[in-house]
Amino acid sequence: MIGDKLIQVRDLKKYYNRGAIKALDGVTVDIDRGDVMVVIGPSGSGKSTFLRSLNLLEMPTGGSIIFDGVDITKPKTKNAEGKLVKVDIDQHRQKMGMVFQHFNLFPHMTIMDNMTLAPIQVKHMNRAEAEKKAQGLLERVGLGDRAGAYPIQLSGGQKQRIAIVRALMMEPEVMLFDEPTSALDPEMVGEVLEVMKELAQEGMTMVVVTHEMGFAREVGSRVLFMADGKLLEQGSPADIFGNPQNPRLQDFLSKVL
Repeated sequence: MIGDKLIQVRDLKKYYNRGAIKALDGVTVDIDRGDVMVVIGPSGSGKSTFLRSLNLLEMPTGGSIIFDGVDITKPKTKNAEGKLVKVDIDQHRQKMGMVFQHFNLFPHMTIMDNMTLAPIQVKHMNRAEAEKKAQGLLERVGLGDRAGAYPIQLSGGQKQRIAIVRALMMEPEVMLFDEPTSALDPEMVGEVLEVMKELAQEGMTMVVVTHEMGFAREVGSRVLFMADGKLLEQGSPADIFGNPQNPRLQDFLSKVL
């Protein structure tokens, strides 16, 4: 439910070239369970760096990310008994589904094998159970007849729908989307956004970096605007698009709407 904090980001920084480039410069934000947080902003604003930092694909220079009550940026944390224990980042990553611009499907494996690989190897799900679950997800996104196909036989929109349901196979607590439609032909964008919209309606916690302002407006529960590595404004879609306060946001929206 919204209001129950799933991820707390505090003063997050990511610097390159000994601080000359500030990809993230002190970002603080809470992501609640059930949130559909849409991150917008110009190219180079730090949106993707922010998203990739949430599961430590980018290691922050400073600040903290508290996921499910554990600061995953620290190598060790205190358990319930107060003892220092090692933070298992792989365990936390299993709770975060990630969908990239480029689908990252294994080209030499069938769609079914792409979808069942991680649940079988990481979660030790038995093959029959994994295949049943995968088939159900494929049916859900209209690709039930493509289980035996290879990625090269699919369109870009189909591949991205597969990438989404492959992430869902791990039953994540949050889905992270890094510009999931930017590599697609325009006519394929809608079919991917439709799957994402359904996920949002079912209560999946989502953080979405996108240039699709219609999606942000219609599906987002909260919109973040980033520029120059900083979080400059956040609010409801109605506030961000209907009554933007920051001059940089006003300028950005005048160019993209």
